[in-house]
Amino acid sequence: MNELTHAVAALLLPPTGAFPLLLLAWWLRRRHHWLARGLFVLGLVAVWVGSTEFGALWLQERLLGPQQAIRVQQLQDLPPQQSVIVVLGAGARKLMPEYGSAQLKPLSIERLRYGIWLSRQTSIPLLFTGGAPPASHHEGSTEAGLAKRTAQQEFGFHVTWVEDKARDTRENALYTAALLRGQPIRRVIVVTHDVHMRRALRAFREALPPDVQLVAAPINVPLPDWEWRDFLPSQEGAARARYLGYEWLGYVAGH
Repeated sequence: MNELTHAVAALLLPPTGAFPLLLLAWWLRRRHHWLARGLFVLGLVAVWVGSTEFGALWLQERLLGPQQAIRVQQLQDLPPQQSVIVVLGAGARKLMPEYGSAQLKPLSIERLRYGIWLSRQTSIPLLFTGGAPPASHHEGSTEAGLAKRTAQQEFGFHVTWVEDKARDTRENALYTAALLRGQPIRRVIVVTHDVHMRRALRAFREALPPDVQLVAAPINVPLPDWEWRDFLPSQEGAARARYLGYEWLGYVAGH
């Protein structure tokens, strides 16, 4: 049933989520001419929104609100040992043939890299949270384990804490809160992609004590200016729109 749910959700995400509107317009074209025409136009607009960078960002701001990049200066009001940078994993592959081993997925690498940069700028320790990818259970292949290895080997950086049990965002927050219990932490800086941030902040706010400050440090924050290519269908636009649809459905569902 879980696989069926994921399959149905995948079909409903942009840009294929507009196909039911187009099919309904075709089915109603003879009996309800004007309704069919309206549904067809709506379907075309939905395909455009789900395929372009401008359309995806326009929809993102209305569904999830605007995101702003964090300024390093705002993290310097507390001693570094009273804060922690928490990087959320975004998946791993149990085997990449070119490496001959398990590796983090690109989204996880992006988050880890930014977390390392923030840590080096502020001297705040870093925690990476992420469990095992599907069908992989040995310790070295958890997202957190891979992140620790990648940080050491490729960035020359030591990850202070690893949380290697979480399978989703809610567990990221719950297990991170448990790991930090007893530490003198007054502020948690959450590093994840801008589209994922709203759902992540909700999970961490519910898991952390109310006196712990929560700070968003999103990555992939868009620039405010536009160029004509942003209005054309693109791989980046379709990927952002699809990611947005996934995160919005997860947020509405309470996950």
